[in-house]
Amino acid sequence: MTAMVEAEQHVEAELSDLVRRRRAELRLSLRGFAAACIDPATGEGGLIGHNWVDRLEKGTAVTPPQLPELRALATGLNLALPIVQEAAGAQFMGITPTYAQSGEARALVTYAEGMTEDQRRQLLAIVEAYDRSRTPR
Repeated sequence: MTAMVEAEQHVEAELSDLVRRRRAELRLSLRGFAAACIDPATGEGGLIGHNWVDRLEKGTAVTPPQLPELRALATGLNLALPIVQEAAGAQFMGITPTYAQSGEARALVTYAEGMTEDQRRQLLAIVEAYDRSRTPR
């Protein structure tokens, strides 16, 4: 499964659903997943406990994660940080972004944010060329 497809599949999930599904896809135990959750900004591990993950997945009360924990979760889930932030925002704050209607479009935006300016220009040129080719003159 490509990263783009993975992102598209996970875009609208609440954090508990996202973590449950993705941990199963990665075939990680609760402890194994918690150990994989390392904040890439600081290199710090241990921010996510296996008990917290268990409660999150079961839908019981948990303390909402802060940015360092969200970065660690994104690392453990092997997903882009904006996907994890969006899921956490939906679950804990009731935030549902409307910048794009389709999961595919949101996935494209998520990955475009990680591209260099030159790569984004190239992607835009491809999209514009495709649009011109399908629009009747």
